[in-house]
Amino acid sequence: MLAAVSSGQYANQFSRTILAQAEASDQWSYFQAKSIKRHLVQGQVELLRALATTAPEAATALDKLQADDVAAVRKYEQELAEAKAQAEATEKAKRLHERQGNWFQGAFIILQAGVVLCTVAASAKRKELWMLAIALGIAGLAVVGYGFLIGLHPAG
Repeated sequence: MLAAVSSGQYANQFSRTILAQAEASDQWSYFQAKSIKRHLVQGQVELLRALATTAPEAATALDKLQADDVAAVRKYEQELAEAKAQAEATEKAKRLHERQGNWFQGAFIILQAGVVLCTVAASAKRKELWMLAIALGIAGLAVVGYGFLIGLHPAG
């Protein structure tokens, strides 16, 4: 039963890892799009400054456009910071899911080895194989427990 729990948790964490990777990719794409927009608007601001010096009669209209563009740049910078923070948080969650999945997969392997050893021990009627199978069961239990524990207390 513990092997089934371990296997199920591995599959769950693997799925979460894939979903988090897709979400992080989306967030970084959004970040790049906002960055490109910010650079375009910054270029417009510079162009408007140059136009204002060469066309003083249009300075008032250009100042209004420039103020709008400067506000847009500030907005994009705030959105960039938010997108970056979200992407980094999603990548952190993805790494946690990967780590947990690895521990659950390892536990499944240990527990399956214990089950196989139990079968061999029953057929061979050898006490030392039973002891080893029990030790593998205990080790598998510890690894499953650790997999759940790192989910409760994720490291940076």
